[in-house]
Amino acid sequence: MEKDLLKQFTPFDGLQDEYLVEALEHIKLEQLEKGQMIFKRGRAVAARYFLLDGHVDLIDSQYQATAIKSSTVQSRTMLNPENPTRCSCVVKGPTASIFSIDAEALDRITAWSESAESAFEAEMSARHQDFDPTQTGSFDVIEVEEVHEEEAGDWMSALLKSPLFSRVPLTHVQDLFAKFEDVEAEPAQVVVKEGEKGDYFYVIANGKARVSNHSDSVNVELGPGQHFGEEALLGSTLRNATVTMTEPGQLKRLNAEDFQALLSEPVLQYVSQEALEQLDRAYKLIDVKMPLEYRVAHHKESINLPLSRLRSSMMDLAKTKVYVVVGDAGSRSKIAAHLLCQAGFEAYILEESSEAAA
Repeated sequence: MEKDLLKQFTPFDGLQDEYLVEALEHIKLEQLEKGQMIFKRGRAVAARYFLLDGHVDLIDSQYQATAIKSSTVQSRTMLNPENPTRCSCVVKGPTASIFSIDAEALDRITAWSESAESAFEAEMSARHQDFDPTQTGSFDVIEVEEVHEEEAGDWMSALLKSPLFSRVPLTHVQDLFAKFEDVEAEPAQVVVKEGEKGDYFYVIANGKARVSNHSDSVNVELGPGQHFGEEALLGSTLRNATVTMTEPGQLKRLNAEDFQALLSEPVLQYVSQEALEQLDRAYKLIDVKMPLEYRVAHHKESINLPLSRLRSSMMDLAKTKVYVVVGDAGSRSKIAAHLLCQAGFEAYILEESSEAAA
């Protein structure tokens, strides 16, 4: 399956290219015959299914069939956006080509892609008050310092995929990027020295560096997106290696206090639909899925506020209200709830219910 074809389907149309490539590694293609059932109503399904070619019927609890044909608008979204499923899906015939992806993999890839985009916007906004991520061509106003989106995105995306950041809660990603300090580095500059106390965690934004130690057992070259300095901070020990720049570049650094604070997993609160209905305070339901996903399935009382725009909208939210994030967006729901809590809002995650979608 080609990347350009995958981009024709939601939510893949909102992913950056490198995350599309990762998604393709999880895609499974199938050719099915007339009458074959793809999934059954009321079941928990571990994969998300999409129609590539052919004709399928979605059959609801009243045995009403909705025809989905390839190359139509309806076929560009997942066949089973709800879990448990609300419909059965049967091949109408004579054959149908479908592709599927593990739901957890899709959720993780989507969340990381949106976090990378939001982190980039946060960095640009911090550097340049003129930066507006909603406007095409907004980089034309940046004259003092030339910043290339592709270069910035490269080191951020690489960092988000690194082993260390795979352990960092997604909810902390934007805070981490916002707290990074810029450090210009020259060739032969020693950034950290073996035996010294650790004070910062570093990420290479551009340029290259070499890691070495006194026993010559370590000799590693690092490039954009790669990081160093975390071991001394995590273990409160002395540096176990020296890192020297081999060419000019730019580093991002995070002080020890921020590094420690932002590694803890936040405590998230959940609320059931029944408990929500008995709540004696005004509340607002927020759905953070992408707009097209929202159109396919959403809680009837919710408003659509995609994750990438939630932070910029917080100034308009009333602090007297309780905010309840619909839980069917997976990791994105958790990220949203945490961001709201960080901003001082009382926030919960609504436990998933097959009855709530519309």
